[in-house]
Amino acid sequence: MQKHKILIADDHAMVRDGVKNLVQQNKDLIVIGEARSGNETLELFDKLQPDLLIMDISMPDMNGMEVSRTILAKNPGASIVILSMYDDEDYISRCLEYGVKGYVVKNESGSELEYAIRSVLQGKNYFSRQAQDVIFKKYSQNVARKKTQEEEISLTKREIEIVRLIADGLTSQQMADRLFISPRTVETHRANLMKKMSVKNAIELVKKAQQLDLLQ
Repeated sequence: MQKHKILIADDHAMVRDGVKNLVQQNKDLIVIGEARSGNETLELFDKLQPDLLIMDISMPDMNGMEVSRTILAKNPGASIVILSMYDDEDYISRCLEYGVKGYVVKNESGSELEYAIRSVLQGKNYFSRQAQDVIFKKYSQNVARKKTQEEEISLTKREIEIVRLIADGLTSQQMADRLFISPRTVETHRANLMKKMSVKNAIELVKKAQQLDLLQ
């Protein structure tokens, strides 16, 4: 039976021992190394080439997020599971951004870590229940914020046309010709748009319109 090679990185010996015991209850998994710091993790990863790295975020030298970013920049397909006491949205989001495939909060059950190990070794992503709750909460906040912005900014059909033409780079005269209105009317619409969307120039106007998906 071919065994999957596991590297464990945590600065606390008790945590490393606990993870090691959990891992080695599975006959197809083997712990090939243990690291106590960020730099040591990088060295052992390069030397041992594990199938999976289980790592804490808070470590000496270099934290787990920076280690993950460094490893994944060189090895985009690397399998990393973060095992951390932090369920902070910023930590989880950054790990996702870097390409980390798994995230488990330490106060959860050992079965969560086992699910994460199995899932990631199969090429899937696995974020434990607590981590998923944080991600969902952030997503819900973003949706609510966007909806609020859209409700606060009510544009007429003509104003939306003007925004899109500004984004296309047309001058006021060109917009007037396109819409069969006067340049002065175009300028009036432009001024109203700036006021409604709380922006100072065309660049900010277009960026705000993009954020509100008005340029589709």
